[in-house]
Amino acid sequence: MKNWKKSMAHLLLATSLVLGIALPFNGNKVAAAEPLVPVQFLGINDFHGALDTASKDAAGNAIGGADYLSANLDLAAADFLAQNPSATADNSIRVQAGDMVGASPAVSGLLQDEPTMKALDTMQFKVGTLGNHEFDEGLPEYKRILDGVSTDKFGPIVESYPRVKSNMEIVAANVVDKGTTNVAEGFKPYTIQTVGGEKVGFIGIVTTEIPNLVLANHIKDYDFLDEAETVAKYAKILRDQGVNAIVVLSHVPALSDGNPNTGTGKDVNGEAANMIMKVNQLDPENSVDLVLAGHNHQYTNGVVGTTRIVQSYNNGKAFSNVTGEIDPATGDFVKTPDAKITYNSRSVTPDGAITAITKDAADRIADTINEPIGKTDNGTITRETNQSGAAIDAKESALGNLITDAQLEMAEKAGVKADFAMTNNGGIRADLVTDANNQITWGAAQAVQPFGNILQVVELDGATILEALNQQYLSDERYFLQISGLKYTFTDTDDLEHAYKVANVTTQNGEPLDLNKSYKVVINDFLYGGGDGFSAFTKGKLVSAIDPDTETFIQYIKDQTAQGKLITAKEEGRKTYKSADQLAQEAIKAIRDATHFDKLTDQDEFLTGSTLGGATLTVQKAGQALAKRSVQAAPAVSSTADSSGAFKLAVSSLKLAADDELTVHVTDKTGNSTAFTVRVEAAETEVQPERPEAPESDGELVTSTETKPQEKPSSTTPAGNKGVLPATGDSAGLASLAGIFLTSLAIYRLKKS
Repeated sequence: MKNWKKSMAHLLLATSLVLGIALPFNGNKVAAAEPLVPVQFLGINDFHGALDTASKDAAGNAIGGADYLSANLDLAAADFLAQNPSATADNSIRVQAGDMVGASPAVSGLLQDEPTMKALDTMQFKVGTLGNHEFDEGLPEYKRILDGVSTDKFGPIVESYPRVKSNMEIVAANVVDKGTTNVAEGFKPYTIQTVGGEKVGFIGIVTTEIPNLVLANHIKDYDFLDEAETVAKYAKILRDQGVNAIVVLSHVPALSDGNPNTGTGKDVNGEAANMIMKVNQLDPENSVDLVLAGHNHQYTNGVVGTTRIVQSYNNGKAFSNVTGEIDPATGDFVKTPDAKITYNSRSVTPDGAITAITKDAADRIADTINEPIGKTDNGTITRETNQSGAAIDAKESALGNLITDAQLEMAEKAGVKADFAMTNNGGIRADLVTDANNQITWGAAQAVQPFGNILQVVELDGATILEALNQQYLSDERYFLQISGLKYTFTDTDDLEHAYKVANVTTQNGEPLDLNKSYKVVINDFLYGGGDGFSAFTKGKLVSAIDPDTETFIQYIKDQTAQGKLITAKEEGRKTYKSADQLAQEAIKAIRDATHFDKLTDQDEFLTGSTLGGATLTVQKAGQALAKRSVQAAPAVSSTADSSGAFKLAVSSLKLAADDELTVHVTDKTGNSTAFTVRVEAAETEVQPERPEAPESDGELVTSTETKPQEKPSSTTPAGNKGVLPATGDSAGLASLAGIFLTSLAIYRLKKS
């Protein structure tokens, strides 16, 4: 519905009124205009198999659970009918915007999410689209679940599950078989449903981010078309069929300020908003009235142009309640639909039929899910970051540290000595929940990482690891990593495409990351395929693989328990933010702490000492930097310290004199520099002993000896003379010895006479 339609309707109405007044009344009956048709759309997104998942709303009230969702949807429909006496149940329709399955808790996930599909069918969801998680095990597996086909691939508990064929129609206009225009797996690009007797078109759209979110093997056969271009294409096709009321079911992110209690119902941002703005540019007459968004699990309720955009969190926490009126004369909404995002309150009586589905699923997996496998030292371990409340969130969590530590240890147990482990934070789906006795069950551990991604060990050089770490700071840190085996500091940057940049990285034992060295890194196959936009990981060389992340985490907890250990984890500062000033001050301090100069005299040819490995040193006489244009100014001397920090600068060209002062600038490998002053001392000379008076001669020759100046000890031990002590006394030749003998003999004879 667009503004020109409303204007035209108003013009026609005015014209009719004028004509009605001006023309004479002929007594014939005039057909009354058809009444407007009220319609309701009840929608959810990102359910993720949350059959029995409880949560809290902004006020702390209990929400969540499929049986409560069913009851609340029924209440919303009943309220709509009460406000519109002319409407029937056919005036209300239930729809979903993707990610109904995948990343699910054990009660659904262990049964391949078939209980979730049964519950949605029981709740009478009629139309839906695909989300990225419908691709988790490949679209053919999702299609099998929809079609209610049995399988023996997942063990007896799945094989024996009483599945049903879903009546929900899936639309996915922008997912096509590679190189064709055919929608994948036989799904349709759109569907036309009759709501309250009026035709409504539904177009399905999934985010084009999918290649970054799904295992490459599960999407290699598909192309993902531009969202806005696809919407504009099929909106035109629908209009050509006389369908002007159009709804887009889109697994595309959106966001509004506030929450269901405080939102204005007007503002909206994000990719879904951008999509509709582009659609309006491509086709100003597109007639898209409503968009159900998803993927980023946020509250959304706002308007772009004349199009309403809504989203209701995730995991059954809330639902979208959209209402409007369609004019039978135009088949379009008379104005932008209204909407309310409603929490899925647990204060109502749950739907017994859905409760029974959930209980049946829980009973089937009870032996597995309730098995105790360990205990924590202090209750639930959270996946939430920044529990200290720092001004800048470093995106490190206690649970993330535990998971990656476990992956490193379990890789070594499997015979692979890895240096680091990294996992995408989006793969951590729940806290590690414990009971009142701090006990961990199998089900609680499984809920933390439910995907079962294969853990792979890849070789990456330090430069590629640094690239991957910096990719966290693209797109305002939407996707980030949890890490083990290394630490790093990040800081601000002037790069508009990055929120921050990595300043320095060290291994766990404090050694700087060597950009040229090859390291072994444990990552999951999702990351190895470039998932979440971490394209750097695709450069790695696969060297080994271990069990899936779910099994690895569970087995780690079991192993720790077998050793009598409690499970413990905390934020440790593996990621630390520091400002540029803080980093510069620390760098200068590191240079000053590491730099030492050996004694320098006016007779020395070299200035020696130690500093940071690889640092550059430049030395010149103090004050000559100001006089460098002078033809008499000696040039500065430069050198680079070796990897251990030792340096040796040739300073003879500076023509040193006692009491000269040298200015030495030391610059580390990242460009931080500080200056030192070195004073030149006078070389030590041997004090000449007083010569004894020559005795009276009795005619014999008396010879004296001269003492040579003592040589200056070397400040370093020359190569090849290790352990040889320097000379400490005079050196005498044969002539000197003869002179001493004759002198002594002469003195003896004088005494005798």
